[in-house]
Amino acid sequence: METTAYYAYGLPIYIAILLIERRAMLRKGQRPITFATGFSNISAGFGTIVIGLFLGPALIALYLWALKTFALVRWPAGSLAPWVLAFVFADFGHYWHHRMDHRVAACWAVHGVHHMPEEMNFSVAMRHAWFSDLYSFPFYAPLPLLGVPMEHFFIATTALSFHALITHTEHLRFPSLGFLVTPASHALHHARNDAYIDKNFGAMFCLWDKLFGTHVSRDPAVPPDYGTPSGYRTHDGALAQFILWRDLFALAGQCRSWRDRARVFFGRPGTVPEGVRRIAIVPARASERIDPRVKLYVAAQFSLSIFSALYVCVARDSLPWSVKLFGLFAVLSCLSTLGGLLDGREHAWRYELARVAITAPVLTALALR
Repeated sequence: METTAYYAYGLPIYIAILLIERRAMLRKGQRPITFATGFSNISAGFGTIVIGLFLGPALIALYLWALKTFALVRWPAGSLAPWVLAFVFADFGHYWHHRMDHRVAACWAVHGVHHMPEEMNFSVAMRHAWFSDLYSFPFYAPLPLLGVPMEHFFIATTALSFHALITHTEHLRFPSLGFLVTPASHALHHARNDAYIDKNFGAMFCLWDKLFGTHVSRDPAVPPDYGTPSGYRTHDGALAQFILWRDLFALAGQCRSWRDRARVFFGRPGTVPEGVRRIAIVPARASERIDPRVKLYVAAQFSLSIFSALYVCVARDSLPWSVKLFGLFAVLSCLSTLGGLLDGREHAWRYELARVAITAPVLTALALR
């Protein structure tokens, strides 16, 4: 299947895991996952799934072309070597891709959406950046060069993704054994404390962090403070993908020289040239302040959207491109308008009613055909 499309089948399982985690938090007397932030995290991941239906085939074709054109070695069937190479270099590529995301402002504008939540739970693992794969290929180029088959690479990245899921929680513990990323170590990566920021980039293996000087252990005197310096500003999982880009363009618009504009986009995240005003930060409204009727409506509409996307995933090979594109529009517009309701944005209900009026008849016709 196309890269992230297989996540669609696991989405009900992920939601069940979230509910189990929520129950565990309540039993321990801890603040549970809020509805609004949970929706924002899951909807961001959901958007990645439907975009993957279109981006995935292109990435697969690119990998297969590179494998056919540039492979330096062909491994015999049953060889263990390509499996080892797949896991080692998939994690190695992730490390450097991830590290660049934290060091270049334009890349952080893509990746930063994953770090916006100010709590750590399984839903954060689902909060994917939609456009990260657009520039990921160079970091994984050694794999086709070393003759690693596509299937090996796919299974390795799937395993890395699952490992990443289980490290985004404070309610699971397992030993590092000296080479594994654990929930305790990855939690520090999501902290904005000076002691922890830009550390622990590995997905499955912590060896790269130790080798390249980006590993950090928890200081008992410094509990992790989760989130980004710019804070959590929207429950809209779609808007969140663009909000840091909006900040960059707002800063660049104030710059007096192209050099300063280049620094805004390609310098370290948070670079603000002299004479440029910082962006005013308005946090998202608390989930507790949202009308329960709005939450119920959002939950119902989001459930319908999940079933629509599952239909597109299951029947994707028999559907014309026009239907797939409409499905993409239906899902992404749903995420945005529902997020707008949770944010309490002006005219949010008007946009939501327009979305339903446009998409409901078409989706109903597709379901009945």
